[in-house]
Amino acid sequence: MELRQLEHFLAIVEEGSFSRAAARVFMVQSSLSASLLALERGLGTELFIRGRRGAELTDAGRAFLEPARAVLEGADRARDAVAEIKGLLRGTVRIAAVFVPRSIDIVETIRRFGEEHPGVEVRVLPADPRSMVDLVADGQVDFAITPRVQRRSAALRFETLVSAPLAVVCPAGHRLAGAREVDPRELVDESIIELPHGWRSRELFDQLFEEHGLQRQIRLEVDDWFRVLTMVQRGVGISYGPRECIEEDIFGGVGVATLADAPLWELGIASRDEALRGAAGRAFLAAYREHCANASSRWSW
Repeated sequence: MELRQLEHFLAIVEEGSFSRAAARVFMVQSSLSASLLALERGLGTELFIRGRRGAELTDAGRAFLEPARAVLEGADRARDAVAEIKGLLRGTVRIAAVFVPRSIDIVETIRRFGEEHPGVEVRVLPADPRSMVDLVADGQVDFAITPRVQRRSAALRFETLVSAPLAVVCPAGHRLAGAREVDPRELVDESIIELPHGWRSRELFDQLFEEHGLQRQIRLEVDDWFRVLTMVQRGVGISYGPRECIEEDIFGGVGVATLADAPLWELGIASRDEALRGAAGRAFLAAYREHCANASSRWSW
């Protein structure tokens, strides 16, 4: 059994298909399949069911998953320890992130970090807000930029970056555009584009209605913030979200209204209490924190 075979196995698990995994590890699909086949022969069992829906883990594959991750993480730590002694910075940083205000976007940190540390690979994993904390808790990412949720593990910590009131977003010509301290009762009969259950904004909006003894009919749910703003822009309905995430200069034709008794939405860094997996993860997180601190000082000015 070789480390590269374990890396190929995990790539298939995380990508869900052989073709996407091959692209991720820069191999042709036939070579990736041959690597996995050699691993399966060494273990004496099949790890995946190949089908139309992609690659699905067998029972043996599910049992093998966590030990394989542990072996690779141990190898990463060993390599990082040697690299730190030599004064080098290498390894992989894995991050999960939701849409955030541009002032604390992670893109600028990725660009600068890549220029300063070309030996480090940065991976931004696709994830929705409902699974962010689980990715951190399971060790699949070094940290996540995510809305605050109830702690699901005592080993997790949350550092607040942004605290913003929930607001209403509506078409620019809507009667509520620009209004202040809107009473939630004024929203009951509106056509509201809802975010799904599990999104922090949805939880806060539901709580606001419950506190006022209000009910609303759910007609449309959209599981993507950009699509919500696009629908609002095109007049499909109104919606809600944190004020700082409503980019009016990007989405022209939308307006914003403040809410009376608006609950606060918090965005921050979720990480494990123990040290990050390696020097690269620690260095990247330090660079991102510095970027956010500089952005905060500009807001204060």
